Amino acid sequence: MACTWFNRSTKAFAAASSAFALFFAAVALGYVRRYSIPVAAAIGIYTCFLGLFLLLLVPGFFEIRRARATGIGLLFFPYLIYAATNNDFHWLAFGKLVLLASVPLAVFVFFPVKEPDRFTWQDAVAWLWLMMPVILRQETGIWTKPVNLDFMARLFTLGVAVWCWVVLRRTPGTGYRFSISLIGLRETIKDFALFAIIALPLSLMLHLSVWNPRWQGFWKFCVDYITIFLFIALLEEFFFRGILQNLFARTLGSRRRAQAFASVAFGISHILLAPAPNWRYAIVASIAGWFYGSVFAATGTLMAPAMLHALVDTVWRTWFGRGSAA
Repeated sequence: MACTWFNRSTKAFAAASSAFALFFAAVALGYVRRYSIPVAAAIGIYTCFLGLFLLLLVPGFFEIRRARATGIGLLFFPYLIYAATNNDFHWLAFGKLVLLASVPLAVFVFFPVKEPDRFTWQDAVAWLWLMMPVILRQETGIWTKPVNLDFMARLFTLGVAVWCWVVLRRTPGTGYRFSISLIGLRETIKDFALFAIIALPLSLMLHLSVWNPRWQGFWKFCVDYITIFLFIALLEEFFFRGILQNLFARTLGSRRRAQAFASVAFGISHILLAPAPNWRYAIVASIAGWFYGSVFAATGTLMAPAMLHALVDTVWRTWFGRGSAA
C-alpha cells in the first residue's frame, strides 16, 4: 500500500488515533466491569474495534494511490481477532461480512465509473447494498459477545463505504477528512440553534418528544456525544451528504435540489422506527437532514454535519424522551 505521507498529516493522524484510543479505552473499562469480561476477550474486542477505527481514519488523513482495494480486505482481520479471543467465530457471520463487502467492491472494480463527478448506477447499487441492512436493522448476529455489538457492524459498513468511494472510486467532494475549522464550529452552532427553533416545538406538537431530562454529568454527555458521532452520525452523513447530496448536486446542477433530495431520503430512512410507519419521525428527520446538508454545503467537510448530527441526537437523548407518537 503506497500513500502520500505528509508530516503534518502523520502528526494529525497520530494525535487523533491516540486520543480516540485512550478515550475508548476508558469507556471499555466500564463495560469490562459491567459484563465481567475476561481479560483476553476484552483485549480482543478492543483490538477489533481499534483496528476497524484505524482503517476508517487512514483515508481521512492520507491520499492512497496504489493497492487501493486492499484496504477492504484488511477490514476482515479485526473480526477474526475478535472471534479468536472470544471463541465466537461463525461461518454465517463471517459470510455476512464477506457478502456485504464483495458486492460494492465488485461493482467498482469490474465496472469502473467513467464519470466520477456524477451519480451513476454503480453508486445506486453500492449505496442500496450497504445502507439497506442499516435501515432495516439487519446488522446483527455478527459480533455477539458479551452482547450484540451493533456498533462494530456499523464501523465495518462505513469502512467498506469509505474505501470504495473515497479510495477506489475516488469520488470528488465527499468531504471525508478529519479536520475541524472555526467555520465548521460556527456553522454547527448556528444551524443547531436554527434547527432547535423549528424542530423542538414541532416535535412537541406532534407528540414525538416529551421533556424528560436525564443529565448524568459532563463525562456521560461526552461519552454519548462521541459514540453517537462515530457509530451513527459519521456513517449516516457519509451516505446521505458525502454521496447522495454531493453527487446529486453535480448530476442535477443544483445544490438546493440535491440537498432537498438527500434530506427527504434521510427522513424516509427513519420511517421504520417504532411505531412504523413513523411519518412524524420522518418529517422531523427530513428537517434535520436539511440543516445537516446546509452545514455540509457551507464547509465542504463531513465533520461539521456529523458534529451537528451527533449534537442533536445527544441533546435529544439527554433532555427529551419519546412521546406517544414515537
